[in-house]
Amino acid sequence: MSADQLDSAIRDVLHRWTPDDQGVPAGLADRIVRRRRRRNVVRVTGAALALAGVAFGAVLATGPGGEDGARPPASGMSGRGSLLWRTTLPGTSWDACTTGPSAVYCRGPEYDGIHVDARTGKIVWEREADGDDGDRTPAGALPGVRDGVLYTYADHAPGTPGAGTDLVALDIDSREVLWKHELADDSRGRSSAVLFEGGILANAPSFKSVAALDGATGRTLWTHSWKRADCDRDAVDGVPYLMCSPDSEKAPQYSTVVRLDPATGTPRTVASVEGPTAYVGTDGDAVLLAGKADGRQPFGEPGPADLIRVELGSGKVSRHRVEGMPVGVVADGIVLSFDRGGSAVAYAADDGERLWSRDLGLTLRKDPHDAMMRELSSEAAVDPDSRVAYYADPSGHLVGLDLDTGAVRWRGRVALPDAPSEAGVAPELMVYDHGLVGQVGRELFRIEPELG
Repeated sequence: MSADQLDSAIRDVLHRWTPDDQGVPAGLADRIVRRRRRRNVVRVTGAALALAGVAFGAVLATGPGGEDGARPPASGMSGRGSLLWRTTLPGTSWDACTTGPSAVYCRGPEYDGIHVDARTGKIVWEREADGDDGDRTPAGALPGVRDGVLYTYADHAPGTPGAGTDLVALDIDSREVLWKHELADDSRGRSSAVLFEGGILANAPSFKSVAALDGATGRTLWTHSWKRADCDRDAVDGVPYLMCSPDSEKAPQYSTVVRLDPATGTPRTVASVEGPTAYVGTDGDAVLLAGKADGRQPFGEPGPADLIRVELGSGKVSRHRVEGMPVGVVADGIVLSFDRGGSAVAYAADDGERLWSRDLGLTLRKDPHDAMMRELSSEAAVDPDSRVAYYADPSGHLVGLDLDTGAVRWRGRVALPDAPSEAGVAPELMVYDHGLVGQVGRELFRIEPELG
């Protein structure tokens, strides 16, 4: 299921849920979809569907903020840690960050890129956007950093109603734009631009096509197009793949995993599976998909689902029944998702076995302007060496769960300035050098938990 299919599913669910409810704010579905683009597809989609009572979204809680300055987390927590630094970023809001060698890079409505020293938290450079893109098409993710180049996004025609989106290559040392390439639509998620060996795969030049671009020059190396399907993109061992699902009920009702030759773009279908699917992630040399049990539609309906594993080497497909849509983070053989009750849940990536479920012990605040909306937690950030999955909430509370058992191994809190509840916007948490880098609104911090 692509980002646009998810948009449609959210609207359908919410419109079915509130057809006659006069107390529901006008345009609620469209506002949720718009807010979804402020963070990655999976988490906010979960929150939207949770409103209809059919979701896997988390229900986490925050507490009061208000302390200022860089200092260790507040006393009284069940665990210890060191706050190495906390930096207030310029501008009014930030949408996505990524890490690189000794650096953190972020992108926001007013800045196409900012470079923060990961050792000190000091801002090294900023590159302002040509125009403030407001809340139209924020980045849900950044493509990444490679060979001294930061790949980010910018408005194609700043200041216009249909500004569009450019994939932008920024030289980290000179801060100069090396090249820009217009994308087919305004999706700025994890599959909009994917680094692979020999280039970067972009959602261009049309919606149902991709272009492989030279990372240094932006030159088009090859293109590939398709029909009657929406496709996510990813790279496994440097090789680009498409995970495609039917784009309508009139299209053939099967999904495919397609390998694209890195040098030529020549496609090869690895496997086909029955029914529409959503791309979950990769586990070693395998692609994970999620589909409704027995291929039923729509995705917004509650009930059992299938975790579908496609072995890329042999094309073998296996389906494993799970209790709900297993959409989330894949790490070291485990899929980390959320159940309908709001607890974190872990499934084995090889056979779908439910390994554990854990209430994170936090509660998200309600939006003061919209009682039907709540804050979101971050996705899981996994340190595979210590085998801990970390989560953060918008007021700076953090928890670390044992990856294998779900046991709480650490709790902490980063003191953040008071901020109003803003539904549909999640913090971002990244593992960095066995510690954590977090982004909450304008606040960027680095912390080293001391595990129990």
